[in-house]
Amino acid sequence: MLKHGVSGDIIGTTNAGEKILVEVQQKKDKFFRDRVQYYLSRVIENQVHVNEKYELPRIYFLGLLDFEMFPEEPAEYIHHVDEMCHGKKFFPKIQKVFVEIDKFFELENAGTTHDDNSEAAQWLRALKAIIKEEPAPEKILQNETFQHLINSVKLINFAEELFNAEVKNMTDLRAEHEEGLAEGRELGQAEGREQGLSEGREQGLSEGREQGLSEGRELGQAEGELKRAREIAAKMLAKNKPVEEIVEFTGLTESEIHAIESTP
Repeated sequence: MLKHGVSGDIIGTTNAGEKILVEVQQKKDKFFRDRVQYYLSRVIENQVHVNEKYELPRIYFLGLLDFEMFPEEPAEYIHHVDEMCHGKKFFPKIQKVFVEIDKFFELENAGTTHDDNSEAAQWLRALKAIIKEEPAPEKILQNETFQHLINSVKLINFAEELFNAEVKNMTDLRAEHEEGLAEGRELGQAEGREQGLSEGREQGLSEGREQGLSEGRELGQAEGELKRAREIAAKMLAKNKPVEEIVEFTGLTESEIHAIESTP
């Protein structure tokens, strides 16, 4: 049974009452992992509301990704993600599986998955034939389920109006809006930092020049005053004025005056 109105592309129920949530993600986005948690929380909330109890069925999330989400595992295209505690699954009723479709195609082209005859690999080969609109492998066509799938979902079988409507419905406007806001904030922060650094450098240079000029003027003035005081002290020594009087008059120390006195 399939339902609409719950976040995610498809939500289904198995004969055993287990929930399956399928999300097809075509591009990498900053908040995809957040949305996965949100979608699962909606399913959980709905189950508690309908069944009026907290006992949950098994819930499976299947993410079909058209981008690389796990670059640290280049040879793996199926990833089981669980919360772990002391080496055990914390809540095994919720299982998240992510399939990197494009990575599988790359491994297939490289011959790495040539001997992979798992059911998941067969499904991906069937999907590849549909997406690329190319002939499916003979082994796929021998399977009635895959043959029916391929014949049923060929784009040529969709009326243009229906196809456009389905594509429009698959667009998550909220996700695109949030992604655009995040990119805008990052760009704005980067430009702001650059502008701030530039203005800071200019202000720093200006303040540095002003401070340097000020200190230079003060230093020059001090040196000029010291030179004048020494000249006066030399004249007073020549007139045999007492050292104490010269100190009081010029502001020089006794040692400075004695140094002038000993200079030929």
